Amino acid sequence: MESYREIVALLLAAATAFFYLLWFFVPPVRLVWRCLSTRENLPVLNTLKACCDSAWPFHPAMFRRQMRLWLELRLLHPKPRQEPKWFLDPRSKRYQLQYDDRAFRHELAEWKRSTRAKFGALKIKEKEPVIEVVDVFRLNDDGTKEGIKQYLLALSQLRLSLDEQAFFLSSVKIEHGFLLPLNLLPGLMSRFADDWDPIISCYDRMANRAFSPQQMTILNLWLLWGASVPICSCDQWGGPVTLQYGFGDENNSVRVRVRDERKEQLLAELRKAVAGRSGGAHPALHASITGRLWPPSSFFQGEICGAQQELLNPDREAFILEYEGHSVIGNPASSRLFYTAYVWALFVVGREQKPGGDQVRQEPWLHVIPFFEQGNIVDDSCYEMAKLQLVLKVINFVKSSGHLEADPGLAPLRLWYVCALDDSGCGRDNEVVPKGKTIRSTLEELLAESEQRPLKKRIITDDRSYAQVLSGCHLARVVSELFEAIAEGGRRG
Repeated sequence: MESYREIVALLLAAATAFFYLLWFFVPPVRLVWRCLSTRENLPVLNTLKACCDSAWPFHPAMFRRQMRLWLELRLLHPKPRQEPKWFLDPRSKRYQLQYDDRAFRHELAEWKRSTRAKFGALKIKEKEPVIEVVDVFRLNDDGTKEGIKQYLLALSQLRLSLDEQAFFLSSVKIEHGFLLPLNLLPGLMSRFADDWDPIISCYDRMANRAFSPQQMTILNLWLLWGASVPICSCDQWGGPVTLQYGFGDENNSVRVRVRDERKEQLLAELRKAVAGRSGGAHPALHASITGRLWPPSSFFQGEICGAQQELLNPDREAFILEYEGHSVIGNPASSRLFYTAYVWALFVVGREQKPGGDQVRQEPWLHVIPFFEQGNIVDDSCYEMAKLQLVLKVINFVKSSGHLEADPGLAPLRLWYVCALDDSGCGRDNEVVPKGKTIRSTLEELLAESEQRPLKKRIITDDRSYAQVLSGCHLARVVSELFEAIAEGGRRG
């Protein structure tokens, strides 16, 4: 009897230990396995390596966090790989591939030191580390972006503990970039990256129904990469907003979500930076920024402002950076900065009779024409040049439009200004008002010159009829509906 009781006790103890390990140990292992299996067919060795790197000192709750840190470092701070580089051999006068062993050893040593420090902070101090990346290219790399998306998805589905949400354990610090009060509209390149057939298939149908093939072509070109619209002070932007933080170009940017007093502080700092400048560059802070990566699906409606509801779709955005802090990077007074974006203005196009509001509201993309110029918007002189080139493009288009008409008997076309990069067009001021001449005022000045005055009747800049349909505060919805129409047209084709 005694031996029987001992056997039962042992079995119960073994079962308890098994379920204890199953509850605490398996979920993080499954997390690593699932994330690695997107790139490896059978990631046994790397999963074991993650366990070994994370298992000491072993504590169930800490082990989970260490496994998450292992994955996050693999995504954003990967082990350097030794790759050959080209060099010119002075003897053979030809380029050859060669390994730089010394440089690689130094890079590897730095990586090991940094990784140990981050694991040490978590294991010993129980403090989530900060992962540093030089700029947003590391986050926006296709492989990294897909890895982040899969990791956040797996966190959400595995429910590692009741109080954990699907966001990065570590904060991410991006060392260099520009923070701007802009919202980047999704481009055709990002929406239809894997299949251009819908765009091509529906072009003929839309061009035949649009104002003209030229109008539809220019609209598609403007939407190819996507344009940025200004953050406005109207109700559409009330509550949490995402600002743009990028490096080099607006398409190399991430969404930075800010809310409550942090939102007001950031906008106030941007206004202060504008007031302190002598020139009229577009509002921007050259800064490093820190935050945590969240999946869009973690936010409910109301946790993103009305003008940016499209960002809640996880098919559109791989992640959103939840703002924690920033540090402005000082620049010498004579230094030149570089950050490019579409400098653009949007018009409704028609003839003698202005297109009706209901007509435009139903399918606005058939009635609008954008003009745009790629420009360096954080350099005063370059930004002014881009605005002037843009305005001249508008004027020259109207002047020469008669040569493009299929029917010379048609009445001359007319343009009604709606909005621009520096003007939301809804009747309210931008949250951060740019310094210097706006695109609209630059256009009005040129139209006031004697040689351009005849065009004032064909380029109307003081009509707000389309503000509730086509202002920058509504463009994200308009573009989304256009993409849906393109996709539907592609399926029909």
